[in-house]
Parts: sequence; C-alpha cells; structure tokens
Amino acid sequence: MTPILQPSGIISPDLQGDAPSHTQEVRLGFPGMESRTPATDILLFDDSWSLRVEGGNDPVGNRYAEARAVIEHLARWTHADNAQIAVGHFDHPEVALVGPHPFHKKAGLTKILDALKEPSGVVGSSTLLPVLQAAAKLARSLPEQPIRLTIFSDFELTDPNLGQTYEELARFPGAIHAVVLNADPDVRLGLLPNVTVTRMASDSPTGLASAALFQSLTAGRLGVHRPKMTTKRAPRRPRPANRAS
Repeated sequence: MTPILQPSGIISPDLQGDAPSHTQEVRLGFPGMESRTPATDILLFDDSWSLRVEGGNDPVGNRYAEARAVIEHLARWTHADNAQIAVGHFDHPEVALVGPHPFHKKAGLTKILDALKEPSGVVGSSTLLPVLQAAAKLARSLPEQPIRLTIFSDFELTDPNLGQTYEELARFPGAIHAVVLNADPDVRLGLLPNVTVTRMASDSPTGLASAALFQSLTAGRLGVHRPKMTTKRAPRRPRPANRAS
C-alpha cells in the first residue's frame, strides 16, 4: 500500500507541547527531495452547508487556505512533472475534476490553486459517491503509479446508499486519507484498512489541516521534516510617543 499518514505522525512528537491550542500554530517542515517515481494525489472537498454556515464545521474555509499554503510550499521544492495533483468537489458532476496537473511550473500550479475554493452556483452537496467514483476512474487510468486520495469533509454524508459509498472507499485503488472536520464520522470509516483518519476540532491549532495534507503529499519523498508546533507570538505593542519636555 502507498505510504501515508499515521495520525500520531503529523507533527514532530518532541514539539507538540502542552500550551492551549489557540496559542499554537503549525509550521510546515522541509518537504524532502522529490521521488523519481510518478505519483498522483487526488484532493476531494466537501462544500456542504454543514461546513460553510456560521457555526458550521469550517465556516471560514480554512481547508482551502491551508491546502493552498501547503501546495505552494511543496511547489518550491518540486522541479519535475513526476508529481501531479487533481482536485474535485462533492458537487460533481456539476463541478468537474480539475487535473491532474504537475505543479512544478506556474501553469499547472495556477490551475490547481484556482480549483481550491468553494465553487459558485452550486447547492453544496453532502453526497460523496459521485466524485469518489470519478476519482476512482481517474486512479484506474493511472495503473503504474501510486495514487493517494485525500478527502476534506465532516463526513455527515447524505448519500442515498451509504453502504455503497463505503464499499467504493474500500475498493479505491490507492491509499485514502480522510481529514474529518469537527465531527464524529461513521464508525465504518475507521474500519477500512486502506483509510487513515485524521480528525480536526474547532479549536485545533492553526495550520493543522495543512500539516495533514503535507503528510499526504510528501509520502514517498526523501528526507521529509515533519511540521512543528510553535507558540504564536503576541503582537508587539506600539511604543508610547515621547512626551515633549
């Protein structure tokens, strides 16, 4: 199976600390040297109302901001077209899959980054199966390389037949990383042998979503430095103006 994240391995263990999460942030590490083996990462995003509304599980869209940050970081250390990324949304097929594109040059990187936002003019589906099937079809068209699938969702799914959806996850021809946003997923998700689950809480440190994706995207690269937890610096107070004597 393609190497992928273990939940305890997101952040360097000696740097996790005990400070309150709101005072901490995650800094990405060195993404390692790129592999000579071609690999494709497929990223799927849930844009349903349970995530987007005020008080929802990701109302400010941090999943997109943090995904863009980690891909831009990785692109600075990628110099060949072996690594590619595709992006999909739960509102498939209304919103088509983008890519896969290599991201070592501006043209491909721009196409990927442009897809990392909430699509306009859609309902905001909580149904996973259609885009999952599209991702599986893409994966099967690339049989000679590792495929990794990362899903950002609260997994409050409304698929008419959830059993079929979980069967499709189990059949996916690659490793799956489920990044669960501020919710309790169906127990079946954690029982699938090809799925690694990372859970994000509403009070998780800034940057933890990017650290999770970093771990997915750097699987197979050499010399990767895991992200570090750091304490946020308090803003400097302005110096008082000198009083005239």
